[in-house]
Amino acid sequence: MTAPPIFVVSLERETERRDFMRSQLASLSLDFQIFDAVDGSRLDEGDYRDRWQGDWWKVMRGRELSPGEIGCFLSHYALWKRMVATGEEHAVIMEDDVIVGQGYSDVVRAVLGCGWKWDIVLLSPRKRYPTDCVLCQLDDSGRSLVRFRRRVGGCLAYLIHIDAARVLLDYCRNIRAPIDWMYAEWWRNGLSFYGTDPAVVSHRKSPSTIRTLPKVGRTFDEHAIALLYRIMDWRWRARSRRLHSPERLAGNGGAPV
Repeated sequence: MTAPPIFVVSLERETERRDFMRSQLASLSLDFQIFDAVDGSRLDEGDYRDRWQGDWWKVMRGRELSPGEIGCFLSHYALWKRMVATGEEHAVIMEDDVIVGQGYSDVVRAVLGCGWKWDIVLLSPRKRYPTDCVLCQLDDSGRSLVRFRRRVGGCLAYLIHIDAARVLLDYCRNIRAPIDWMYAEWWRNGLSFYGTDPAVVSHRKSPSTIRTLPKVGRTFDEHAIALLYRIMDWRWRARSRRLHSPERLAGNGGAPV
């Protein structure tokens, strides 16, 4: 089975990060392309005004989206758009501050051949998030394909199917939250969002180039709206877990019988 292409999202000015990724991926004999990330510090508000819903994030988290977060959002969105335009069935999208584990290629091949229907597989969970099901084992080290119980953070490295890219081009059309918040909302966007546990790609621990903005004051009404949203989100997620249990997925052709 042909390995999916790797796209490394990297700011043009981050030459040290680019050199590190080139050296690392070449040493693992992995084919890759450097994708020039959108530099949020150079964006004009007019570049994305028609998609802007940033006040939503202020209500939810009490702060504005930073230029770096907006640039990151637009970078991943641009790669999904490119993937759909070229018809690439699968792709791995990585950021430029990761360490790729030695078992990477075996894990990706195992995911592609596992038989489970998946849309996105997160290769780099930031920590050991609680899981609600283990779908299958991916290698001899005990690494498994899992579904997480709640939202996971980060999009350092993930395997994505073209069908998911099409869905996300619509679901993430409006910029209302960081991209890793929105693409992982499997109970809302309807995608089969899984992950590798433990991670096969990890964070390099280099300083972030995104940088978040400090929190600002919220009104009582904004606090109340955010609390209500979290409650409804929890209920929606719990219902979706029941409707999409491994047994139901297998019974509907989600896995080989």
